[in-house]
Amino acid sequence: MAGGKEAKNALKQIFAMEGYWRYLAPFAIYLFIGSIVSLALPGLEEYHIYISYTLRTVVVGVLLWKLRHRFTELADKQLLFDPTALVTGVLVFLVWIGLEGRYPLFTSSEMHFNPTDFEGTVTVFLIFTRFIGSVLVAPVIEELVMRSFLIRYIISPRWEDVPIGKYTFESFAVITLIFGFSHYRWLPGVITAAALNLLLYRKKNIVPCITAHAMANLLLFVYVVATGSWFYY
Repeated sequence: MAGGKEAKNALKQIFAMEGYWRYLAPFAIYLFIGSIVSLALPGLEEYHIYISYTLRTVVVGVLLWKLRHRFTELADKQLLFDPTALVTGVLVFLVWIGLEGRYPLFTSSEMHFNPTDFEGTVTVFLIFTRFIGSVLVAPVIEELVMRSFLIRYIISPRWEDVPIGKYTFESFAVITLIFGFSHYRWLPGVITAAALNLLLYRKKNIVPCITAHAMANLLLFVYVVATGSWFYY
């Protein structure tokens, strides 16, 4: 009986997105929706990357919007256009471009998000979707999970009692490695994570990290579209 009640309470928390579930539930969708699409649509492999990215952008974007009032760390927007954050974003972009082809890759993707494989309205829609996903959705969900929730949870399971921007070597190292090696381009990923961690420690606020992340992604988006370097995606 007790086990059943605990399971019921756990499911209630998940569906209500209470506690850490407000971070983990949208992030799980963000991570695994591609696998769900692959299982649900066999035989359409060449379209999976476009379908999954569109669904990820829409579903996670809507969830973040609906849950926005629960993310109290986003309430203070005075640092949204913080100069240090904007400069950090520019430097991160330069790292991604400058290191390309100068370090070994352990894994790679055979498929790339290339809207120019299509024509007309579909191409425009996919480019717009990529912009929304990479500049508006990804920076928010990734920074909320990595540098608001997980970096504090590593310090203490009572993570909500840990001030945002509290430094420990263990949390710094773990987040840097997790974030870095979750990207095919692991070296720029590691450098990016370290830079965003340092920005967090300096500002004691998650908003500048989102700004820097969004700025880097925006510049990369412009670069990819302008040069046709779709291999980045």
